[in-house]
Amino acid sequence: MRMFKSMFIVIMLGVSVVGCNDTGGEDGGGFIPTGNIIAVAERSGSNQTIKVGGTPGAVPPGSLVEVTNINTDETQVTSGENDGSFDPTFIGNTNDIFNIQVTDGGAIVEDTTIGVTLLSQAVRRDLAQLGSVPTAIEIRGDRAYVTNGFSNNIQIFDLDQNTPQQIGTIVLPQGSNPVALAFLDDTRAYVANNIGQSVALVNLQTRNCELIIVRTGEGNNFPPCQEVRFAVDGFEDPSGIAVADGKVYVSNNNLNEFFEPAGRGFISRIDAESNQFLGTFTASGANTGGMTVIGERIYVVNAGDISSTPDFSEFFCEFDFPPSIDVIDVETDSIIDTIDIPLSETNSKVCLPNRIAPTPDGRFGYMGLGLVGALLKVNLETNTVVNGPSNPIIVTDISGLNNTGDIEINEDGLGFTTLFNSDQIAVIDTANDEISPFPFSFFFPAGIRADNPNSDLFDGVQFLAIRPGTAGVDFEGADIFYTTGISSKFGSVNTALVLPPQ
Repeated sequence: MRMFKSMFIVIMLGVSVVGCNDTGGEDGGGFIPTGNIIAVAERSGSNQTIKVGGTPGAVPPGSLVEVTNINTDETQVTSGENDGSFDPTFIGNTNDIFNIQVTDGGAIVEDTTIGVTLLSQAVRRDLAQLGSVPTAIEIRGDRAYVTNGFSNNIQIFDLDQNTPQQIGTIVLPQGSNPVALAFLDDTRAYVANNIGQSVALVNLQTRNCELIIVRTGEGNNFPPCQEVRFAVDGFEDPSGIAVADGKVYVSNNNLNEFFEPAGRGFISRIDAESNQFLGTFTASGANTGGMTVIGERIYVVNAGDISSTPDFSEFFCEFDFPPSIDVIDVETDSIIDTIDIPLSETNSKVCLPNRIAPTPDGRFGYMGLGLVGALLKVNLETNTVVNGPSNPIIVTDISGLNNTGDIEINEDGLGFTTLFNSDQIAVIDTANDEISPFPFSFFFPAGIRADNPNSDLFDGVQFLAIRPGTAGVDFEGADIFYTTGISSKFGSVNTALVLPPQ
């Protein structure tokens, strides 16, 4: 059986390294802020790095800011930046109390005392046990849907319950390996089945598989799906799926039995009203995967390929299959542009990009990478590379493995990206591409290796989704939900516990 290569890497890592999880967000102490002046640390304890500061607009630009650790009498003096922010750094105990006094034009305009907020307390790691090899998480309304590749099912969680509870499961045929899900509406969704060489139409309300469209030659019996249709040469390792303009688009990795590209990938099309197979067209590159609908276009990432040493201890970019992005016009179903992504000899592991996450204004798109902790950036207005393999946005050291398994961008422009090997979630401000912008000055510890970087065990924090709306305003509780690829856990981050809505 064939499967897309990034899943193969996860499985190889999981064979020798299996993580066990514990409850996050329960270390001692922790102050929940109520305003935009905040003291923040990663986790509780002594001799911790503590950032004490204000978000933009917290103080008048140019004002005098005095920050005092009341417990140690250490005082640091700074001034408000042009955007009204500030953020001096202290080393101290997370039980310490800080006083912030702001003077502008000789008058005291702010005098406040605060405790330390812990990013670790915003994380819950133990919401639920998932099926084998979770491959995607999508949120629609107040429901989260997690596809489980080797369990051949979709778990449904009610996010309004505290904590979120599983309320149902959609079962797919054995051997399907569902890897991606796209919603048609509030009732129906399409699922790409990578090993099953098929696409399933599932009913989210009845939790039934209503229809499965299968590549001809894969068999005739596909319980529990209620109807079976066939498509000649319809799929070859489907991996991504999107719904646009009344059609379903499916990307196909097109790999051989050795997980290498058998040629260029391709895109399959299905009429979403009649569910008739409409045909395929060829992509510009190999290992065609992640799909993102942006306006009237679909951006499809051709991930390219990687090579490895015989024992899989080292992975490298494969220059014979460079990555690219195809821009599809959904009216004409044609590729109207291709964004080539040149590889770099210097950065030999910066490759295998995931799907594009667009900024709220649609101007830029960001991609995680399959091997290292870095991001790529493209200009969606000019269809050009801004940060490619030669100048990636570095999240962690790119000399070793720590892939950015997924990235999602919130309505405020903050991006959240998973770090698979170090079990963390990092934040990027897409306004300036700053990693760990205040007050998200540290990575969220989302798995066991985040607690102990030298641990041989890790959870493999991999996929995430952002709940629509504002935490603390439109709903209570967490706004970021994630899955782990090795320990198969469901976790969350409540950003309102770090930065309350203003």
